[in-house]
Amino acid sequence: ELHLGQNRDESNLDDWMESLGKLPVPRQTLNKLVMNYLVTEGFKDAAQSFQEEAGISAETDLNFMDNRVNIREAIQCGKIEEAISQLNDLHPTLLDENRYLLF
Repeated sequence: ELHLGQNRDESNLDDWMESLGKLPVPRQTLNKLVMNYLVTEGFKDAAQSFQEEAGISAETDLNFMDNRVNIREAIQCGKIEEAISQLNDLHPTLLDENRYLLF
């Protein structure tokens, strides 16, 4: 059913969101999703606290997060050579073995 000012795509999205809201999501799945977000975004302290509180472990070593954050910040600031240098220090063959990462 369409409401005033609503098109078919919006109606389908609303229906989909309503259906999605009814799906049960296991706590372990939610915890993994939260941990993935914290690690991906570089929130090391929060990831460490969440790891202890939720009783799950990150899929990567949290001790290396500082390196990842520094590389990402260098890229975002346009310091590409610095980022490449840091990356090569940590993973000397990564860019050579994955040609799509270095363009």
